[in-house]
Amino acid sequence: MRALRLPLPGYDLALRGGAGLFVLLAAYVSVKMGAQIGFGLVLVLAFFAACVLGFLLAPHWTVALMIPIFAFIPAAKVLVAPKIGPLKDVMTLAAILATLAVLVLEPSRERRRILADRWVLLAVGLLLGLYVVNVGGGHGIAWAQGVRLAAEPLLLLVAGLALTKPGRTLRYATVSFVATACVAALYGLYQQYVGKWALVGMGYSFTTQVRSYNSHLRSFGTFDDPFAYAAFLLFAIAILLFWTRRSVLAAGCGFVLFAGLAVSFVRTAALITVALAGLWLARKGFASSSVLVMAAAIASSGAILITGAGATQTTSYQAGSTSLTLNGRTSAWRTALGPPSGWPFGRGVGKVGTAAFRSNYKLVASATATNANAKAVDSGYLATIADVGLVGLAVLVGLIVRLVKLGRAGIRRGHKSSWLAVALLVVLLLDAVTRSSFTGFPTAFLGLFLVGTALAASAEADRAAAAAAPR
Repeated sequence: MRALRLPLPGYDLALRGGAGLFVLLAAYVSVKMGAQIGFGLVLVLAFFAACVLGFLLAPHWTVALMIPIFAFIPAAKVLVAPKIGPLKDVMTLAAILATLAVLVLEPSRERRRILADRWVLLAVGLLLGLYVVNVGGGHGIAWAQGVRLAAEPLLLLVAGLALTKPGRTLRYATVSFVATACVAALYGLYQQYVGKWALVGMGYSFTTQVRSYNSHLRSFGTFDDPFAYAAFLLFAIAILLFWTRRSVLAAGCGFVLFAGLAVSFVRTAALITVALAGLWLARKGFASSSVLVMAAAIASSGAILITGAGATQTTSYQAGSTSLTLNGRTSAWRTALGPPSGWPFGRGVGKVGTAAFRSNYKLVASATATNANAKAVDSGYLATIADVGLVGLAVLVGLIVRLVKLGRAGIRRGHKSSWLAVALLVVLLLDAVTRSSFTGFPTAFLGLFLVGTALAASAEADRAAAAAAPR
């Protein structure tokens, strides 16, 4: 009888048993429903299964393929296949399932402790719990959209921390990210060449992708708006600065990325670039210069506040106020957040923001506000307050502090991957000041995943050094 026992660990046996039950269920459904299941659904299920196996067995190749897929989905929805959008959710769900296989089904407690930081897991669990409970509101379609938009990037952060071979995955991911960003930047430069009317003729819309700044077309590359495009290029620039070795190829990629970033005409990108420059000087040991550059970044943010006064339109709002505003946002922010009595636990998930927009909910300002038509909250921090209140924001800040602390610890140990993690966090946190970056696609999805992978790669390097040390 012992010879007949399967020589498989518990999590492998559970994975294979689950796959067997899934096959039996599919066979039963096919017998009951006949040919009513389309071949497209079969392809989606096969793709999902391949992604799960890829994240478990070859995460480096899977992540390298995931990055261009995520980056090109917005353009593909307009130019090729309008229904391709859910593909990102399929890949995200596959990564989450693979992460559960590692964290839950793995019998070794020591391995679980090494692969994922418990404080990060606690913060993610608390934040998702606030979204699920939704103290400030009910549970409807908008709530479901809000939970999905918040959960997927956070769980991808955990996936980056937990999946195996993080060092190898990070090497493949950085190459894929820079190459994909260069393609997106070249496409952004091409958009400047052909002009806005040619883009509209291709299928893009003035109300969504095609936007202008002082009569200049804002390039958006392969994304839905110039802001997501700029954030993606800034992630790639951070990779070049803090990870990639200096070479002619890297310099050429940097030139293309900065040229593509310039034609986006996103003013916040200049602030983030200055902050990355200050962080790079800190890495080189120029502490005083780094402080000066960071002070310049703060001054730049003040300049953006001042030069934004009098603007009447943003990507999501129209505000009739003539007072000093950040690109016309503050009156819309005030409307979106509601009265202070709702700030502790928020107005409710999906009441405002992207989830509300996607569920056909429209936030209408008071009768005294003219021309106010709010659809989103152009700040990740204020969007969190609107959804889950100051309590949720406190948990989010705690999560950010923990990630920065992990990155700082790795930097003290001399890990390049920790520098990259902190640089990516700088881009994400500053971008979230004027945009809902914590739930944005693909900004939050890929940014948080790479942060988790970089921190896991740093921890892997520590384990390798400890194993190689003489005893």
